[in-house]
Amino acid sequence: MNCKICGSDKIKTVYNDVIRNGGIGRYTSQPVPMYQCETCGTIWHDFIVENINDYYESPEYRALMDEGSDEEAFYINHDKETLEKFRYTGTDIFRNKTVADIGCGAGAFLDFLKGVASEIIAIEPSEPFRKVLKKKGFYTYAYTKEAIQRHYSKADVVTSFDVIEHVEDPAGFLRDAREMLCDGGQTIIGTPTDAPVMRSLLGEVYEKRVLFSVQHPWILSGKSLCQMAEKAGFRDIEIRYFQRYGIENVLGWCLEQQPRSDVKVPFFENEIDAVWRGTCGGHQMADYVVLYAKK
Repeated sequence: MNCKICGSDKIKTVYNDVIRNGGIGRYTSQPVPMYQCETCGTIWHDFIVENINDYYESPEYRALMDEGSDEEAFYINHDKETLEKFRYTGTDIFRNKTVADIGCGAGAFLDFLKGVASEIIAIEPSEPFRKVLKKKGFYTYAYTKEAIQRHYSKADVVTSFDVIEHVEDPAGFLRDAREMLCDGGQTIIGTPTDAPVMRSLLGEVYEKRVLFSVQHPWILSGKSLCQMAEKAGFRDIEIRYFQRYGIENVLGWCLEQQPRSDVKVPFFENEIDAVWRGTCGGHQMADYVVLYAKK
């Protein structure tokens, strides 16, 4: 076996049990081996859903993820993530620019850009959400390859968060993002890491209940993102790590061995939590990694 990202033959099996299939508490009926490349750090499985495009377009997928295709429910779940996304992007890169967001759902993030960007390109496989996006006046497409036909080399900024880990071909995903960009344009791609601190504290408990998922065939590393971006022709490549979940979440996991069991201690919310998040990010041990690159 060779790594599907870098081609290395230094592969090890890091897990072989049932994995999450959808929302919390749903699992596969059989063990799924998880492999890791010792060269680039990528973790993956080969439990690929057939007809993956149809799968992501279906209401059944959203239901399995406990999200559904209801517009208002989407905002309840995702509006709170918008501030975090601006933490990755800043706010100064969007004004009077053409912005494309890949995998944007009903457009919670794009709603906050509507009054600033000159044009917005919304790329989303879910048909119910595409109807919402079209009503908002965005250029709307199911997939990036469709958007390229009209917007080749026109976007100043291409963003995508929590999407690349879902696709069959992450390298192709980055090539398509680059084709959307104008010369000098930039992309910002974010994806969950293997959460090394949580794995070291909780081991298979965390891996089974949250980390490894049918819907996430890839857990990409900063190194593998860099390698793919270089091969795609990007320049000025940079990797940054961000810790999304705070110290209260870690303590809750350690006490309850369960997701969504945060320990609520008021004084953790300020100085201690800031130190925790900053330390995880600074040591590249955080739960989220973001690729920055230019065309």
